[in-house]
Amino acid sequence: MKSFIFFIIIACTLALAAAFAASNDQLVDFNYLIALDSFKLSSLLVGAFVSGLVVAGVCMTLIVMKLKMSLSKIKRKSKRQVTELERLRTTDIKG
Repeated sequence: MKSFIFFIIIACTLALAAAFAASNDQLVDFNYLIALDSFKLSSLLVGAFVSGLVVAGVCMTLIVMKLKMSLSKIKRKSKRQVTELERLRTTDIKG
């Protein structure tokens, strides 16, 4: 059932993308750093969307990796403290 719903969502997304591309077939001039070229409007919009998605994905991946490293560092420190606490509880108090 889950894969069927996923398939329906993907099919709807592709249908919307096809409709979007069909309705935006005008040629526009795109002036990038070293040249000027003509592209379809839909291609430029999809390219901008995908590049934004990639940049956001890279940024989020870096943030998640940083947080995972921080979490593993805190877990190691906690484990050391727990073992130290257990060791102190088992030792006899002299005095």
